[in-house]
Amino acid sequence: MSGGTARPRRTGRIDGSPWTLFDAGRAPSGLGLGYFVRGDPGGGDRRTELAPEVDVERLDDDGFRHLWEAGRSLTPTERRVVDDEGAVWLAQSVGPVWAEGGAAAGAVGVRLRCLSAERAVVESNGVILADMSDDGLIALTTAIEGAAPSSG
Repeated sequence: MSGGTARPRRTGRIDGSPWTLFDAGRAPSGLGLGYFVRGDPGGGDRRTELAPEVDVERLDDDGFRHLWEAGRSLTPTERRVVDDEGAVWLAQSVGPVWAEGGAAAGAVGVRLRCLSAERAVVESNGVILADMSDDGLIALTTAIEGAAPSSG
């Protein structure tokens, strides 16, 4: 995976399915976003809060399961995509829900955050996540070469 330092991660199994937990970013307070990616075709990504003292690479099996159980599924305004280099991205709709459908195209957009590596956060206004293909989202991530990596 080029284009950024790999984020801390841990793999494990939950009820027979393989999962990878990424420490997907930290706020200045140390509070973090944990993101679980299922390793088989079942999908069902989850995200969870990481306390400042949690080191995902040092979690035991019980800690891993606890974070998975505390996690929540993605909402209809979120989607995971994987780029050609294997980097995992979270695409999220931004803006007011009423603006979809062209009522206020400039008020909506998409934010893409790389979960698996330190990369720049990508924002694109005037687009609707539900209308975009995975390839279209991935194209947005490559359109910002040279931007500073995301801090969170």
